[in-house]
Amino acid sequence: MTLKSWRIRLRGSSKSVMVPMFWSYIAILMLAIVIGGVLYWKAKSVVERTVDHTNTAMLEQLREAVDSRLKEIEKLEHQITLHPKLHWLLNNDGKESDADAYEIIQFTNELQRYQSLSNYILDFYIYVSKTDTFIGPNVKSSPGILFDGMYNFTGISSDQWRKDMQSIHFREYMPALPVNVGSGGMQSIITYKQSLPVADRSSLKGALLIFIDENKLRSLFQTLVDVNQGSVYILDNHNQIISATSANADKLQLRYEQLAGQQGKLIVNRDEGTYVAAYTTSNTNGWKYVYTIPQDVFLDQVLSVKRWALLLLSLCVLGGITASLFLAYRNYAPLREVLRTIRQGNEAVTGPRGSEYEFIRKTIESAQLTESHLRGLISQQTPIIRFNFLTRFIYGNVDPAELQPETLAFVGVQFVGPSYAVLLIEIDDMSGFTADGNEREWPLVSFIVSNIAGELANQEHLGFPVELEHKRVAVLLNLNEERLNDSAQDLQAISETLVQVLENRFHLKISIGVSGVTDAAGMGAAFREALKGLDPSNRKRDNRTAAYDDRVQSSFYYYFPLEVEQQLVNLVKAGDASKTSALIDSVYKENFVIHDIPPDFERVLITNLLGALLKIVQGQPQTEQAIAAKLWDITHTYDSSERERLFSEMQELYGRVCLVYKQKRSGHSERLMDNIMRYIEQQYGENVLSVSSIAEHFSLTPQYLSGLFKKSTGQNLADYVVMIRIREAKRLMANPDYTIAQIAIMVGYANDIGFIRVFKKNEGVTPGAFRSSLPKDH
Repeated sequence: MTLKSWRIRLRGSSKSVMVPMFWSYIAILMLAIVIGGVLYWKAKSVVERTVDHTNTAMLEQLREAVDSRLKEIEKLEHQITLHPKLHWLLNNDGKESDADAYEIIQFTNELQRYQSLSNYILDFYIYVSKTDTFIGPNVKSSPGILFDGMYNFTGISSDQWRKDMQSIHFREYMPALPVNVGSGGMQSIITYKQSLPVADRSSLKGALLIFIDENKLRSLFQTLVDVNQGSVYILDNHNQIISATSANADKLQLRYEQLAGQQGKLIVNRDEGTYVAAYTTSNTNGWKYVYTIPQDVFLDQVLSVKRWALLLLSLCVLGGITASLFLAYRNYAPLREVLRTIRQGNEAVTGPRGSEYEFIRKTIESAQLTESHLRGLISQQTPIIRFNFLTRFIYGNVDPAELQPETLAFVGVQFVGPSYAVLLIEIDDMSGFTADGNEREWPLVSFIVSNIAGELANQEHLGFPVELEHKRVAVLLNLNEERLNDSAQDLQAISETLVQVLENRFHLKISIGVSGVTDAAGMGAAFREALKGLDPSNRKRDNRTAAYDDRVQSSFYYYFPLEVEQQLVNLVKAGDASKTSALIDSVYKENFVIHDIPPDFERVLITNLLGALLKIVQGQPQTEQAIAAKLWDITHTYDSSERERLFSEMQELYGRVCLVYKQKRSGHSERLMDNIMRYIEQQYGENVLSVSSIAEHFSLTPQYLSGLFKKSTGQNLADYVVMIRIREAKRLMANPDYTIAQIAIMVGYANDIGFIRVFKKNEGVTPGAFRSSLPKDH
């Protein structure tokens, strides 16, 4: 970019973000230069503090580790001094009887269990003044044997030890000394001395000696030594170096009094150079833990940081101006792209007249308002989505694979187990609830029945009441696994209680069909089982609550209700051959095994089953002709003796049709069709819903969408929308509170004129005539 173009840009609108962005980078550059200069002068102290803190932290870890070992020593001392036999041993007159000898042996055996208190303790002994003996774990020895044979301290004889034991010691540590430990060779040992008894220092009767392995103690801080080529010293308040990693402990050249405070740091000058000495104080006995490190090693990181600071400062000064110019232009580019995207997304939006950020803020606020409105619309549709899901689930039209937690959360449903049951409630008589038997009270009756049934179901299980159709309510029960064995009794109790409450308190007479327990895959069969329980022929006299097992025979029995036929159609269109075959088997069993329907009804059943299949395949010439020919043969040559063969052939035909639909509903097309149908189910009440609007929602062309829908379902998309609207209109017509004009608007028509025309074209009667044909309760 040339200088001239930059001048033009800078002389532009002062409200543009480009101008303050450029000067902000200049300000950042100046700030970086100032900080770099300060960093150069402060780098040494900052890094020194960092290194100092690191060393202090490591030294504190060392202190905690050693202090914990010292506490183990004190714990051993505490347990030994409180031993009940110690008092007897110290106060013994020195004459040992056989019983006394036995007691001493027992005492030495008991001391052995204290050896496991710490692996840093080599050995320990109790000196008894009156007998001039040392008692240890499984050991009783004289000073000569112990210190001239077992533990031969360099420069200290057994007589010196005996004399030292006559002096008073209180938790006193001797510096580490080389010791010839029998056959174990030389070993460095720190000796802990405590006069006995502890509570009475005026009466000296013995002493406790604990030998500490200095090599194990030094292993605690060997890592610290190896890191920075330093040395660690332990200095007591008598200026004795208890332990040191350096071979020459005298090199410390520090006294306890110089190490003031709990912790600190000193500079120590030695012949071989200058050292930094960091120290901390033990919380147990006041020892000073001193860590010395050569100053050049200590300041190595400081010098490195200083070199890098000077280098970076130089680079910052040399390249800062160029980088500021480049970054100002480059970082404005994404903002320019955002503005371009906003204008492309909404052609009505003009360019920013002020700050670009102000323009973006207003755009975001507008988008948030739109999103809030859309979320409100979605929340309004949630009850419909929930109703649709529960209805499909009860009918057995939900794939168990769909019962994922996120899917259930979206529809506002949560299950507690994999077992389910269905209760179907049918209102037989509501005249006792309303004096005039007005059908307008049905919404209130449905509300009462649903709420009471749901509360009863939720006492032991989870219940989801759903109004399926006029005067019929279903309750989906998700059974509690802990009461699964008692589920049959619970279902019966819920049904009986519901009948009593509704009849006694609300004067409603109902019938209830109860299914057995099933899983998600068997919901369709469970619904049919509950539906059979509503059949008067399957209920005992004077009992309006019936499970399917409560059956009586009827010479005029026939079972193939509209609900089962709709289930059969849905299963075939879903391509589920196994469930379709199972449903046909259940129809066969119900009509010919459990009951024995009359021959005339048998012919009707066969005709209806094949007729349903013929309806499904209409518009598919490759299968329609075969089904039609089969229907013709059966209706004219049917022989009841060939019933089983016929049903077997029928299942094969249904299976072939299922395969056709399954192939058409595979892969992406299947998912897309499900989404389209779900979208229509949700939006059928919108007047603007059309092939074009649906195609726009799914980012497709109307022509492609129409062809895909026709290929997948065998039905025009526009006809499918009309079918959904008419289906919902029929459901709403059962409610006398709604007029035809209101229903027309509710199902997506602008007025009742167009609705009446479409309804009559598809149903053959006007909406008013259809409503008049609906059954009324008297």
